[in-house]
Amino acid sequence: MIKLILTDLDGTLLNDEKHVPERNIIALKRAMEKGIHISIATGRNYYSAKRYVEELGLDVPVVFQNGAFIYMPFENKVLYEYPLPSKIAKELIDYARKEKVDYILFSDFLDEKDMYMDKEHKGGYVKYLEQNSWRIKKVDDVIKFITKDKVAEVVLMGNEAKIRRIIEFVGKKYTGQFSAIKNNVVDGWAFFEFFGKGASKENALRFLLNYFKVSENETMFLGDNYNDIGIMKLVGFPVAMENAVEEVKKVAKFITLSNNDGGVGFAVEKFVL
Repeated sequence: MIKLILTDLDGTLLNDEKHVPERNIIALKRAMEKGIHISIATGRNYYSAKRYVEELGLDVPVVFQNGAFIYMPFENKVLYEYPLPSKIAKELIDYARKEKVDYILFSDFLDEKDMYMDKEHKGGYVKYLEQNSWRIKKVDDVIKFITKDKVAEVVLMGNEAKIRRIIEFVGKKYTGQFSAIKNNVVDGWAFFEFFGKGASKENALRFLLNYFKVSENETMFLGDNYNDIGIMKLVGFPVAMENAVEEVKKVAKFITLSNNDGGVGFAVEKFVL
């Protein structure tokens, strides 16, 4: 029996226009009325996910930034966080410049304008940056804005082989001191996120299981992209969207409708309601 439903946002709960289809809202609220726990596990930060949390009325722990930050929004309570040490952030940016890989500095988990960039990106994530333009501060040198001993994260965008080479270089110096998460690939541009040691949706899941007093086998997770694979291997009922990448579909027990067709609602109706 499913007692906890966790869903990703982009490409999963949200349609391509970044709205929650009515079918999803109705199904999740009906599940809540039955006493089933509902939460979100997303790569987004709190402020970019805030309206969806409020739309669903989720007064529970919510997982942001790929498991690096768990927050109770209605109580303004930080449950845990895995920030990236600033010395590693600087090293990643330095290597990115040498390898001609694009980068973004994310200042703090609860900064509304948290994205710092000092060069224009012309690759696969132009649309992503346009959608997040309200969060971006364009500066002359992002390194100048690393003023504390930790930052939320660093993102690298570019050729995957180059990024993996950077991970290898920095990893030799800071073995086991950071997490590197492959989030997406668009038009040949890989998107990797770097957080503090222990940051992952998988570890966030373990926290939620303990919080809600449920087991992996009693949990449904719905996702679509590379950063969802680890958590999908842990839960009892992993569901992939029809629009998911093939690697995600391979680890799913069920492939639901697409994000534009209310696939989250369809799966909840079929297996929970």
